Amino acid sequence: MFESFFIEQALQKKAPFVGKAFLNKYQNESILITGAGGSIGSKLVETLVGINFKNMILLDYSEFNLFKLKQSYSSNGIQFEIADIRDHRKMESIFQLHTPKLVIHTAACKHVSLYQNDAYELIRTNVEGTINVFKLSLKYGVSDFIFVSTDKAVNPINNMGLSKMLAELFLKSYFLSNKIQVKIVRFGNVINSSGSVIPLFLENIEKANDIEVRGKYVERYFIYSDVVAKNIIHIAIENTNAMYLLEMNAPVKILDIANYIKEINMSNSAIKIVELPNEEKRTEALLNFDEHLEKTLYKDCHSVKNGLLPNKELRKKIKKIVKKNKKGFHQKTSKHLQECSSYASLGFIDKYFTLSSCLFEVD
Repeated sequence: MFESFFIEQALQKKAPFVGKAFLNKYQNESILITGAGGSIGSKLVETLVGINFKNMILLDYSEFNLFKLKQSYSSNGIQFEIADIRDHRKMESIFQLHTPKLVIHTAACKHVSLYQNDAYELIRTNVEGTINVFKLSLKYGVSDFIFVSTDKAVNPINNMGLSKMLAELFLKSYFLSNKIQVKIVRFGNVINSSGSVIPLFLENIEKANDIEVRGKYVERYFIYSDVVAKNIIHIAIENTNAMYLLEMNAPVKILDIANYIKEINMSNSAIKIVELPNEEKRTEALLNFDEHLEKTLYKDCHSVKNGLLPNKELRKKIKKIVKKNKKGFHQKTSKHLQECSSYASLGFIDKYFTLSSCLFEVD
């Protein structure tokens, strides 16, 4: 439906997919996908089933999402687990039972406006939950850990972006580890994903309601879930600790999307421009000040390089925030989050970062 609008992204969907290499590496192993019922998780499952890979543990906190997956996939090699990534005891039992070799961590709180006034939940899920899954991956011999991030983690101005930035920084502090391969994948908005602007606009048109657009000039980077899933599987093959940025082409104005949807649906709904909330940017950034891109073997996937890595002191600081969050509430946690945004700024490099050419002990 949207291929004629997102033309470049539609072409990327047709780019070659290297499934054989993935099978060669993991065909005798199990992989764990957290948030398996979400937009990215479910597309990963569909893609892996398409190349006849069956050894999957599909984990989700949503009973409904997991039920839908179970209805679609009934292979003996696929296991279904209802679990909260923040529940260490339950998660450990899953790692003990299934011993995955690859973990693809997609589970997260994603909606900016919904969680702007609930920093507590953001820290619990996006930071504590990620640390929980990662530390268990370390403990139980996972060879590759892939973390799904967002462009909102770059120079973040909202709590959701800040929480994902902290998760990125924590994982990057393990880039020099030889115990596990850590891979971070950053990209923008997923086209037509649940809860995003496109389904919302379509719902408004169906109900003959006005289409609200937050800011006339607001634009976002977009990508198809097919392209994300394909590239995550490509990244899983790579034997390196690294961050990746997926190709999203030029950002697209939300107003242009609204006009397009209205036109193709021949709708009489009015487009109403409303004020952009303070916690949202007019345009997202893709790279931090110390990052630059390098080519990979895959056209739609770039390697993000930088000369600085978070050190153990910053890692401990992030753990303290998680600990304080368990005893706190939104206002206090939100303040800690805002303070953390400065940790990645230039003025804190000496204290919280180390050159990537230097070694440091990994606990």
